[in-house]
Amino acid sequence: MAMKETERSLRWYFLIAGTVSAALSLNDIGTASKLTNVLGALPGSWQLAIWFPIIARLVIGVGYVAAGVKLKAALPLGATWIKQLLLASIVVLVTDAVLIGAVLGMDIGQTGMTQSIIGLVITAYLLASVRRLADEAVAKQPPSARVA
Repeated sequence: MAMKETERSLRWYFLIAGTVSAALSLNDIGTASKLTNVLGALPGSWQLAIWFPIIARLVIGVGYVAAGVKLKAALPLGATWIKQLLLASIVVLVTDAVLIGAVLGMDIGQTGMTQSIIGLVITAYLLASVRRLADEAVAKQPPSARVA
């Protein structure tokens, strides 16, 4: 029997993953800011490969925290914005993987590439779970309360 996410487990995932992601990104911003002289000497493509995932993880992390807080209210309405957040996460992860592969190469960027692939799998699973829970929540609504 396959494991199914519940509203509660999904809420906790969003809250924990979002908080950790945002905190790690803020730490990375602090570290990168201290290395401004070194990073500023790198080619633009390298700077993009460094800064894009840091900023994207911060924004997505804050979005995940918001999704965790608002999940219960969003599900009966179809959770459209949460689905869009997860699709944006997929786009960010694919972009990150492409940047890592193109700029750093597979030898240097192997860890980052692996993290992006694992992130893609987890995010696709979360998207499927949100879709399922939203469909179930919408179906429980009386016909007059459903959003067209």
